[in-house]
Amino acid sequence: MGLFSSTSENSFLGIDIGDSSLKMVELVKKNKKIVLNNYGFSENLSKTKFTAMEDPQSLAKIINKVKSDIGITCNKATVSLPSFAVFSSVINLYNVNKKNIAEYVNEEARKVIPIPLEEMVLAWELISQGKNDGAADNNTKIFLTGSPKKLIKRYINIVSASKMELANLETETFSLIRSLLGDDKATTMIVDLGANSTDICIVKESIPYLNRSINVCGSTITEAISQKLGLSYNKAEQLKYDLGVSMINGSDADVPKIILDAIKPIVNEIRYMLDLFRSSNNESVEKIILTGGGSLLINLANYLESALNIRVVVGDPWFRISCPPELRPVLAEIGPKMAVAVGLALRSIK
Repeated sequence: MGLFSSTSENSFLGIDIGDSSLKMVELVKKNKKIVLNNYGFSENLSKTKFTAMEDPQSLAKIINKVKSDIGITCNKATVSLPSFAVFSSVINLYNVNKKNIAEYVNEEARKVIPIPLEEMVLAWELISQGKNDGAADNNTKIFLTGSPKKLIKRYINIVSASKMELANLETETFSLIRSLLGDDKATTMIVDLGANSTDICIVKESIPYLNRSINVCGSTITEAISQKLGLSYNKAEQLKYDLGVSMINGSDADVPKIILDAIKPIVNEIRYMLDLFRSSNNESVEKIILTGGGSLLINLANYLESALNIRVVVGDPWFRISCPPELRPVLAEIGPKMAVAVGLALRSIK
């Protein structure tokens, strides 16, 4: 599903390695515009999860085939790390000296990360700096992330086997924040309804404050449709997709009861996280952005908005990206699937 051949040296490639699909987006910087140069994806029809494949060469072959089929020649890429494999947390340090923050961060990391730090690569970012004046509530906030060294090495090997240069590795959550929120600092919940998990994140000033992942997901909904209507899994998946497309094209139908029953645990989890954030931070989430392939379920956004009494929209990762107007309907249809790949490609564009 390519657009154009990639000929510009000023191109930026994002590769999202998901459990059941592989997505690529190539962007080009032209003056002050960010232009879509190419995109594509490959659905994994086997039961093998891409994120669990042990042999780097096997996944590298799939990556190179997708690149070749699309016509991408850019050989430098930013690649996704699965959110479920990366630890992240906001930690509070009290009355610390700025010069010693790194030591305190490591101490706190040992308390909150269940894996020995020797096996992790830590990164942290200062959110707010305390005044170090001895006040009881003098609080320095740090955003901490930890990635297993084995995971990072595995992805480096995959990119190396693909004969590409690795620009960056980035957790899916940050890519979604970049592609869906941009410079919007509003406190927002991002709900990523993927094929094999639903990841929920509350973002405040571009920092993910609260993250949870549950197993109720797109495949759960497909299986429910399959069982209730006596359809094969593939036919149920097609029906689910057709319902989503009908919503894009203006259908005002209600969400089918089969789907409502299947997504009930997701709704309950969203409600729990909204309440938890409100009670812990004394503020409310302003809106919810849906993304992932499951976000285009018929009228899901309207249903959640009514059920939760909060603004809910389907995210548009293309909102800052220039492309031919005739492509907009197609991009709207696949946008939620491509949001991580778009965010990865945007990372290297200054």
